[in-house]
Amino acid sequence: MTAAPALSTIDVVQIIVRVVAPYLGETMARSAAQAHCQKLGISADRMQPAQAEALIGKMGAGLNVFVGREKSTVMVAELRRAIQAQAAGS
Repeated sequence: MTAAPALSTIDVVQIIVRVVAPYLGETMARSAAQAHCQKLGISADRMQPAQAEALIGKMGAGLNVFVGREKSTVMVAELRRAIQAQAAGS
């Protein structure tokens, strides 16, 4: 069994910003993603899929406050799809 490939941290943050910015603005989306990366100890150029999933979870929890649970659930699913697509293409 092979390990899942690491993901580009910059790409993952950019995906988060692209999905979240229409609701929170680009600055807030980027700041939230970067702050959660720091809190999760994600500081390298690449992150493991489990770290990406933890980051998505943190973003989803915060989004509940701003957009509500239903929209947050949709956005989290969109984040997962976009990040998986990026990983498959790298």
